[in-house]
Amino acid sequence: MRINMDNDWKFFLGDVFPKNSTDGWGGAKARAYSFGAVSETFDDSMWRSVDIPHDFVVEGDYTQKKVQGSDMQKIPEMESMDSRHFAGGSLEGGIAWYRKHFDIPQDCENKRIYIHFDGVYRNCTIYLNEYYIGKYESGYTSFYYDITDFVNIGGENLLAVRVDATGREGWWYEGGGIYRNVWLEIKENISAAYNGVFIYSDVALEEKSAVLNVQTEIENKQLNDCDVTVEQIIYNADKKKIVQTENTVLSYAWDNIFCKQNIVLNNVTLWDIENPYLYSLKTNIYANGKLTYTVTTNFGVRDIYFDANKGFFLNGKNVKIKGLCCHHDHAGLGIAQNKNVFEYRIAQMKSMGANAYRSAHHMPTDELLDICDRIGMFVFDETRRMSSAPQDLECLRTMVKHARNHPSVFLYGIGNEEIFSQHRKETARTTVTMKTEIRKLDPSRNITSAVVCWNGKERFDNAEQYVDVTKNLDVIGFNYCKTAWDDYHKHMPNQPIIITEASSNSGTRGCYSTNETIGQYYILDDDNGIKCKNSQKAQRKDIGESEWKYFAERDYLAGIFLWTGMDYRGEPTPLVYPAISTQFGIFDYCGFPKDNFYYYKSWWTDEPTLHIFPHWNFENGEKINVYCYSNLDEIELFVNGKSYGKKQMERNWYLTWENVVYETGGVTAKGYKDGKEVMTQTIKTTDAPYKIELMPDKDNIAVGETAIINVRIADKNGITVPTADNQIFFTVEGGQFLGCGNGNPGSHESDKIPVRRAFNGLCQLLVKVTDKEGFIKITAQSSGLKQDICEIKVKEI
Repeated sequence: MRINMDNDWKFFLGDVFPKNSTDGWGGAKARAYSFGAVSETFDDSMWRSVDIPHDFVVEGDYTQKKVQGSDMQKIPEMESMDSRHFAGGSLEGGIAWYRKHFDIPQDCENKRIYIHFDGVYRNCTIYLNEYYIGKYESGYTSFYYDITDFVNIGGENLLAVRVDATGREGWWYEGGGIYRNVWLEIKENISAAYNGVFIYSDVALEEKSAVLNVQTEIENKQLNDCDVTVEQIIYNADKKKIVQTENTVLSYAWDNIFCKQNIVLNNVTLWDIENPYLYSLKTNIYANGKLTYTVTTNFGVRDIYFDANKGFFLNGKNVKIKGLCCHHDHAGLGIAQNKNVFEYRIAQMKSMGANAYRSAHHMPTDELLDICDRIGMFVFDETRRMSSAPQDLECLRTMVKHARNHPSVFLYGIGNEEIFSQHRKETARTTVTMKTEIRKLDPSRNITSAVVCWNGKERFDNAEQYVDVTKNLDVIGFNYCKTAWDDYHKHMPNQPIIITEASSNSGTRGCYSTNETIGQYYILDDDNGIKCKNSQKAQRKDIGESEWKYFAERDYLAGIFLWTGMDYRGEPTPLVYPAISTQFGIFDYCGFPKDNFYYYKSWWTDEPTLHIFPHWNFENGEKINVYCYSNLDEIELFVNGKSYGKKQMERNWYLTWENVVYETGGVTAKGYKDGKEVMTQTIKTTDAPYKIELMPDKDNIAVGETAIINVRIADKNGITVPTADNQIFFTVEGGQFLGCGNGNPGSHESDKIPVRRAFNGLCQLLVKVTDKEGFIKITAQSSGLKQDICEIKVKEI
């Protein structure tokens, strides 16, 4: 039995005793914490009430720090970063405490009880009922403790967690707090170990059959040996039972043992990104004939492999991996994302033709993997640190155990831009150690590491100096370094290659002129070298298009991951403060698509696409460069009916009409395929802002889930005003305001108050459903604008 523990925590920002587990008698005696925040008599009535997931760092104020001797220049493309603080989003980490009271029923006597944390950033210390339970440093890996010996059966229990987010593990926004779910697990003394059921398949494509290799780790917490029978039942996607089998093993007292079974599936339906078919395996464990444990594991059956000359294959079909790298923070929430936000983000990415997600640079949550399994999105799953130190290997094992039953996970990553060590002999040994640890737990997936041709001082046009390390990888991963791809393939012709990071054509959504003083960047601005202090790095025109075009011409490359799918806090390069968010994303921080969304949609999908920009709200007589992303054959441009000429579209490129004279009215593009007009797009000059429009992503939602409401400012004709920045006030009934954002990388507004300016016509609101029936009601008001009200039906679970 798993019980969600996310609600009704008490929270305090700041530090109280015990500040270390050795304070008082803590280092010498058991149950020695009858003081401070761990004490059962401590008064937390003045602490805030919060629900998990929670990020306390996002609640802070943006600050600028001057740091002497910053080493950020050792990280590729970070030359404009003057500190880890700036690179981390200009928000200060800190220390905080969480406390929660909960009951354990009397009937749990003689059962095992565990506490699971899906993610705490970072360096947390766990106490229960004035006992020290454990300390966990990593902010990116889930962990759990057996708390059976510390709980109060039949009474109240106190869980206290100290979180120290003053340290850093990355060079992006990392947040702080208990930012993923917390669970209480209660089970019998004979059970499967956590994530102890593992299924992988050997597929015979021609015979349409598969042999399932099923391994169950049985955990015996009894003081005696016993016979354990493992019964396993496979159901198809319609919940119809198709196979049942069982096996009996002798389980030794206070020990773990593995039960292995091979199950044949005939007429198998394969998991595919176009048809993500999922089976389920129900595992029943019987001890001396008595049912003691049941768990259901979803899985997919698919055949994947890499070919050094032809790329990646799924179920015998050559598939180009078209992926996006993503950090895990979002507007309004920081790192405290949840299932609904992950669903929204993944659906946005899939709509542009992406078929893969790189969890950069850490283990993803189970919720994200479940979503990718269900909708058909590959996942490149990577550990936070390339290291064979004991704690880092334990993080690696945890990642693999979480991922190995998910058909979406196709590749493991063990390193990323290891500029200090990727050329050293000991790193070759580390690579072998980490590979071996993974293989013990999952022999079915390939392993890579993301290499960059840079050592913190010099850039290289090839990867020759890294071969002694990279030859140990199943697949070599390149971050950028496109001059090295062909050379490496020539010298290592039998090793597959995947591009683990490549540049996108980045910029600020809806901005068509760079202004560093307010944190806005337009990649096509010809004056970026003058307008930006980091002059050289600011000149990035055509970088994304060039890298995709170069990649698309090479069949041997298995896939590409663009940096990044979504904007994220931190790494505002090439800009300086007051920018506080990156602009690498194809979507902004709210998930609103930028113009370059349509470039990738044009060449990543077969769907006819036509998109012109910029908007059409300028001064009469002004000369404007108009750009077009499309996969059609020819495009003709018109301004108020006057043609500016028809142009042919080069594959994997885009079109430009220079010095188009602006006239109030509209600009129109007509697209042709095989000589016939098939699409038209017109961008009209808008009137002044007139009304607010609320656009919820769903029309019904369950209690506890998060509603995502996109907001736009429209003129009297219903057209989004592309320059609108009206301040909007939100009220919520039947739900809890979680946060808001607008995608502006230079905005220092708080995400945690229900007031937000629109940015280029758009902003976003996030609301948690609290009422169990009826509707949640959101009202949006702004001075001088017509208000809007939306109601979202609360559905029964």
